[in-house]
Amino acid sequence: MQQALSEKIGGIESKVRQLASKLERLQEENSALLDENKKLKKDLIQKNTEIIGLEKRSKILPLAEKTSRDEDKRSKQLKKEIAQYIKEIDKCIDWLQNS
Repeated sequence: MQQALSEKIGGIESKVRQLASKLERLQEENSALLDENKKLKKDLIQKNTEIIGLEKRSKILPLAEKTSRDEDKRSKQLKKEIAQYIKEIDKCIDWLQNS
């Protein structure tokens, strides 16, 4: 009877050691997963920041291109007007010289 009790206690001790070992492995794994999770969250924040920056740039670029096209169009229009004024001034100078 004493031997049976001793065997049961030995079996319980063995199972407790197995559980303690398993608990230690799970705690190490949990710690590694928490570290990885922190790293991934940090990466996610960085990527989101990059995305926001790219979105802002993508909104600005079309506006800049549109502004540039508008400025080019306005510049051409002004050049035409200046050329027209020069022609009119030349006509006035010719008229004055011939009068």
